[in-house]
Amino acid sequence: MYYITILDFANGSVDQYDLSAWDYDTSTQFTHWQTEDFENFLISEGYSLKNIEWMSHSDNTINKF
Repeated sequence: MYYITILDFANGSVDQYDLSAWDYDTSTQFTHWQTEDFENFLISEGYSLKNIEWMSHSDNTINKF
């Protein structure tokens, strides 16, 4: 499974998506997504790229310190 975690500075939230739960082009595997593919996904979800930081990863654990 692949996840994307977003730090949204506009509203002070941390959001996480399980990318395997979303409809996507089955000819493209998430492991082959380029930065532009992730950015297009984020824009389609309503995020403004200038107000966020994001990362993709395979583990959905968020450690809180």
